[in-house]
Amino acid sequence: MTRWLRRPIVWIPITVGLLALVVWRARPWEGGSRLGTLDLAPVLVAILLNGLVMLLWAVRSADLLGAAGRSVGIRPLVPMTALANTVNNLTPASVGELLRLYLLHEHHGVDYPTGAAVVLVERVVAIGYLAGSAAVAWVAHLVGLPDLVAAVAFVVLAGLPALPYVLGIRPSAVVAALPLGSLIGRERWARATGTLARVDGTVGALLTDPVRLIVFSGTTALVLATYAAQLWLVGQAAGVALDPVAAWGALGLSIAVGVVSFLPFGLGATDLVLVTLLGTLGASGPATAAIVFGYRLTATVPLALAGTASYAYLSATLPAGGAGGAMRAARAELDGSSEGPQR
Repeated sequence: MTRWLRRPIVWIPITVGLLALVVWRARPWEGGSRLGTLDLAPVLVAILLNGLVMLLWAVRSADLLGAAGRSVGIRPLVPMTALANTVNNLTPASVGELLRLYLLHEHHGVDYPTGAAVVLVERVVAIGYLAGSAAVAWVAHLVGLPDLVAAVAFVVLAGLPALPYVLGIRPSAVVAALPLGSLIGRERWARATGTLARVDGTVGALLTDPVRLIVFSGTTALVLATYAAQLWLVGQAAGVALDPVAAWGALGLSIAVGVVSFLPFGLGATDLVLVTLLGTLGASGPATAAIVFGYRLTATVPLALAGTASYAYLSATLPAGGAGGAMRAARAELDGSSEGPQR
């Protein structure tokens, strides 16, 4: 499989296809009627902030991998996390994370259970932070609570994912108790629950480590703040002064709706919610459309293009080792015959 993916005849058409999907989603032909006379200076700053987002993604991932005993440098993780984000947006149910597991294994020898644990923390917990903090920010705006309330709420949210593990509740134990052995075979079910227990153990170790939790929640908070700053900057470019906390509430809730919809890029669900919520903040119809479209072009599209370029680079530079050995190693890891370091 590795040799097959490294062939230009394979990765070049896929890269072109990804680019086509990005262009289709961006709808640049609508720009003339929606962008109007945007101030380009704030737009340029918003575009440059995408570099900070990708760096923070990589820093967060590198810290979790290192804590799980599989150290990977920040620089090689930049294209991997960018690619995963792009594929997640273009496909339903975060399929890009499966590709990231494969690339982590092939490029850096990260075993699949450890990689799965890190990805689960990055994806599931971060989405919980996103939706929870956005809901608090929006409610705080609606009822006129001080901005400090939203900040305190995020600190409280940061510790919630560790609570089940602190209380001794293990999701893997709940799943293992299900009577599925007679349906899929007792030996196969035992292997599956064993792998799940390994993943769950690593997740618990990461979430109950105070340093890891602080670093993870801190980098995630910076990522979300950068998203909000980009929307605020696009608002400035359109001549609309958005309240930063309210802007994050509107953007975060719209992103959460897009994630729950399981549609590529939210397929309009994110845009519809964002337009509606921005309208309640007092933005006019044309200004709201310009802000939403401008945010798509300054935040969504650059990250998607970076992910597409990352796919081409990572596919072309896959290690030249035999695919058979990699597949045998993967099966051994998933069967529980190879134990990865855990903390």
